[in-house]
Order: sequence, then C-alpha cells, then structure tokens
Amino acid sequence: MTKHNWPKAALAVLAVAMVALMGCTSTPAPAPALSIKAVDGSLKAVPGTNLTFLFKVKSAQKVLDMVSLTVSAQPALWSTALSCSTIELAPGASKGVMLKVSVPRDETSAERTVKVRASSTLRSFSATGTFKVLVRPDFGGPLDLARTGSLVKVDYTGYLAGSEIFDTSVKAVGSDQAFAKSPSFRAPTDGAYQPLAFTVGAGQMIKGFDAAVVGMGKGQSRTIRVMPADGYGKFGTQRVNLTETFPMHFTLPRLNFTFTYGEDAVANKVVVEPFWGWKVQVLSAGADTVSLMILPEVNSTLFPYGWETKVVEVNGSADGGVGRLTVRHYPGTGGNVTVRAMAAEIIELTAAHADLSYNLNTGNVLATQDLYFTIRVVSIS
Repeated sequence: MTKHNWPKAALAVLAVAMVALMGCTSTPAPAPALSIKAVDGSLKAVPGTNLTFLFKVKSAQKVLDMVSLTVSAQPALWSTALSCSTIELAPGASKGVMLKVSVPRDETSAERTVKVRASSTLRSFSATGTFKVLVRPDFGGPLDLARTGSLVKVDYTGYLAGSEIFDTSVKAVGSDQAFAKSPSFRAPTDGAYQPLAFTVGAGQMIKGFDAAVVGMGKGQSRTIRVMPADGYGKFGTQRVNLTETFPMHFTLPRLNFTFTYGEDAVANKVVVEPFWGWKVQVLSAGADTVSLMILPEVNSTLFPYGWETKVVEVNGSADGGVGRLTVRHYPGTGGNVTVRAMAAEIIELTAAHADLSYNLNTGNVLATQDLYFTIRVVSIS
C-alpha cells in the first residue's frame, strides 16, 4: 500500500467532511415561537390560601403578534384568574403576566397543577406553562411559625389592583422591564435585590403586612390584600350633623380672610367660600378684622362633602339680626366620598349625623389604594 503524506490542513477538512457524511453534525434547535417562563413555578401553601404566580410570555417571532391567554387546566373547585387575557408582543419581546390562584379551604394535601396556554391569534403558535402548588396542612408546630418577636426574612412583590408592581425583593421581577411597574416603583440604590428582614410586631412594617406573616412557616407562600387603613394611610375622624346652622353675618381676622379666600379684603367685594361654594360679601374691611355676610340661595344644592347638601332656610332677621342659614345633608346610604381632596369613608350613618374617616396621607399615592403582596417566607429565627 502506498503511503501518502497528506498536509495537516487537508486532513482536518477531510475529517469534518466525513463527520458530516455520518450525520454527526448538529445545529441549534430554533427557539420556540412562543414560550412561558415562570419566576417561581412551584409554591407551597396551606388550604384556604390565595397565591400569585408571576410569569413571562415571550415571542421569538420577527413580526408583531397578538397572544391570547387562558387557564387551560386547573383542579376542581379551585378559582383562578389571569391579570390579562390578551397581550401584544413586539418582535422578540416579552411581557409579564400574573396568575392568581385560590386554594379551597377543604383541599387535601397534594401537589396540584394549573396550566396556562398562550396562543397566537395571528399564527398557529402556542405554548403552555405549568404551575405547581404543593398543598400542606401546616408548616410545623407553633414554635416553627412566625410570631411576635420572630426575625423573619421574606421574598415579596407588592402590586396594585391593575397589576402594576410598586415594590419587590425579587430581582427577576424588579430588574425585568417585562413586568409593568407603577410610577412609585424604585429599584434598590445598589441594585442588590435580597429578602426583606424584619422583626414581627416591632412596627417596622405596615400593619397589614406585619399581621399577614404571623402564623406562616418557612417556605410557605400566600398573597394578601392590604386596605389603606392597614397600609400607608393615616386617618382622622369627623362627625357631620345632617342638619347644620350658620350665622349669616360673621367676622374674620384680616389675615385669615386672605388665607381663606386668596384675596385682599375690600368692602363690597364678593368672593366664593372654597369649602361650601356659596358667595360671601365683604361688608367692611378694617386694619385687623373683616366683616362678612353669606349670600346663600334657598334650595340651592352644594357638594362640600361629596354628597348632596341643600340650603333649606335663610332667615336674615333671626338671632337679633345676625341671620341664620340652615343646610341639610343627604349622604345617601354611605360609602366613600372625597372631602378637601382627601379620600374619606362614612363609617357610621344615623338619622342625625354621619361619621367620616379621612385618609390624611394623600401625599403618598400608595396611601389611598388597596395593596396586594405575594409573600414567601425564606427563614424564621
């Protein structure tokens, strides 16, 4: 047999060609047209718990796509809801979605599965995401659970009713623009997302969050709703008599007049009372005091408390010529109102009065809203 001295480069090319002929070459599999990726696809909970899964839907297409979302499978008697049913995905883009799950109180211990299907409404592409809930009767005895004085570490994500995230300790959520953020969202100054550590019952957290952690065990998850009174709100109360009377003639310190009406006091000037909305005339303006007279219209309707208020009597000769103005409030059946740009709630309503509870902390946008938190306990000590 004749021996050939092949150049090394030629041998290398020949080797590659032989491997190709043998079918041993491989190319990367194409990315799926649609995919679903969970931030945490498995949660542990006790019966009677609400949970929230956060996940992303990603498109690998090079064109705009509309994707519909549905819960395609869930355990019997469980309640589920998605934060949206349709999303628009730009080429190669992702969007964050929330899956909200309610575990029945009588659920037995088991691993349960919920599936979400994402389907292109323009093309024949789809993807399915699987989310698991490990249901346990408990997470240990009383000494194993968080209680007043416990030092706990938790991972959490806080979001509003519209699913906009305002705070989180989870980097996969906070640093990813796929998840919609509220205007109040602030990333950690050092960029370091880490579990939140606090002492239960020490007043370090808002009341609703603090109370929710009590009784939770290591590894347990739950989603809670925190009303403004247990969140960032600060509240005061006021009683409004449903029938009120006022003197038609009265005086004010000149400085108070300027603060109240935003104008200088000049005789015969007519201004509008900012709270009640009725007209007030300046009768005389001295160096220190201003004499005023209310100019109401009988049967006129006002809205100082957000509900209907009527002027039912104007008696200019009453009380020795001082005059008397009588109004009647009609708060209806109660509920929420806005007074002086503050959110208020009627907490008691009788035939004679209405008691209001004000949220005084209107400077904080979170103070006037219901807040939702998904919480997972990392450690307890």
